[in-house]
Amino acid sequence: MMGCCVLPNEYTFSAVLPICGGIGVVCNGEQVHCLILKHGFVLDLFVGSALVDMYGKCGNMRLAMKVFDEMPERNLVSWNSMINVFLGNKMYGDAVGVFKEVVGVKCVGMNEVTFSSVLSACGNLGGLDIGRQVHGLVLKYGLVSFGYVKNSVMGMYVKCGFLEDAYKLFRTIEDRDVVTWNVIAMGCVQKGKFREACKFFWDMRCEGISPGEASFSTVLHAAASIAALEQGSMVHNQVIKTGFGCNLRTVNSLINMYAKCGCLADGYRVFDECEGKNVVTWTTMISAFQQHGCAYQAIELFKNMLDEGIKPCYITFVSILSACSHTGRVDEGFYYFNSMSEQHNINPGHQHYACMVDLLCRAGRLGEAKNFVQSMPIEPGASVWGALLGACNRFGNLEMGVEVAKRLFEIEPDNPGNYVLLSNIYTRNGRVKEASERETDPCIWASDIPLGALIRIKKKSFYFVKGLRSCRDDW
Repeated sequence: MMGCCVLPNEYTFSAVLPICGGIGVVCNGEQVHCLILKHGFVLDLFVGSALVDMYGKCGNMRLAMKVFDEMPERNLVSWNSMINVFLGNKMYGDAVGVFKEVVGVKCVGMNEVTFSSVLSACGNLGGLDIGRQVHGLVLKYGLVSFGYVKNSVMGMYVKCGFLEDAYKLFRTIEDRDVVTWNVIAMGCVQKGKFREACKFFWDMRCEGISPGEASFSTVLHAAASIAALEQGSMVHNQVIKTGFGCNLRTVNSLINMYAKCGCLADGYRVFDECEGKNVVTWTTMISAFQQHGCAYQAIELFKNMLDEGIKPCYITFVSILSACSHTGRVDEGFYYFNSMSEQHNINPGHQHYACMVDLLCRAGRLGEAKNFVQSMPIEPGASVWGALLGACNRFGNLEMGVEVAKRLFEIEPDNPGNYVLLSNIYTRNGRVKEASERETDPCIWASDIPLGALIRIKKKSFYFVKGLRSCRDDW
């Protein structure tokens, strides 16, 4: 167009900028911005709004806010664009702040897009109070009849943990769509009400609503959580019937469901029949093998994944390092651990370090494990020290066990399991009296635990279980 000497106008720029935002390449957007300045359309309201949206989608919030602040005039589209870019960049508090500014601008009304966006921000913030106020404004403006506004209100209550309020609103909605059903089912899953989530799915089918990707993902997660194989198999039938058998997200959920229900062969069949597997599909299957104790199969599948040119992710390495740990492959485990940063540009996290400590400990190399922990570039967490304490218990290493336990008492003083492990280590070393004292009198740890932690422990009551004896002291 430019090569043919056809000059762009405001409609051209308004159409091109969303494309730049969609591909997320800010340099292309900046070039278009320069042309906008050159051709004098920077003051156009819709062009300005499109610029805000483009910079926000490219993740450059500094330029998005700069363009918005420099706009001499703003309409509802401009305000909605600013709320949405804050929402898209997970800056929920700022999104709510912009909404409050809109409420104070008398010449700008609010529409269903405004309310839907700010309700999502309130839900993600867990801001029930402001969410209720927004709900009141929805009723005041008469926008409660819009389906996706009602779904947004429901979603806000669900995310804030108030499922009963979401239930009440759900019952008042007559023209429920698939999103309405998905929101209430997701709310049940978040609250651990997995059977109710499954019931909502089948109620939706009875009303003739076709499930979508999110519907299947939610109900399969619910079925997996309660190991309801029959329920999951029936959902699998629906997946095939509705043509979602090739949907990767649904396939991943099916593999996970079968694995959690103990049917590893069925999960592998789904995996094997899947075309165009992504990193999540491979990782789900590798994790399933690892969790079922099939460490050799997990490692072989990981090698196949690398041969297919699939780049592993953070979770993939957690599963494969754990598999190496359970099969005693120390050298291979260290090779994969080092390859994270050297070949795949992934910084190891606490879970990876915990796996490596467990790997060394299972091989009986406690001294190396301790040195490994002390050389970590990040502060060791409870999972890392916990793996080392568990090894001290297995091998009866009292000196190291006491040292490691003191670290854990500082990190998680309210966890009674750490005290039980140290008590067991004393017992293994023939120091039964000291072990018994530490079992029956939590005050014995006063030198190791901060005063505030002792108070919290006292309020909770202590449970210690050793052998067949259980002791509870409410002191």
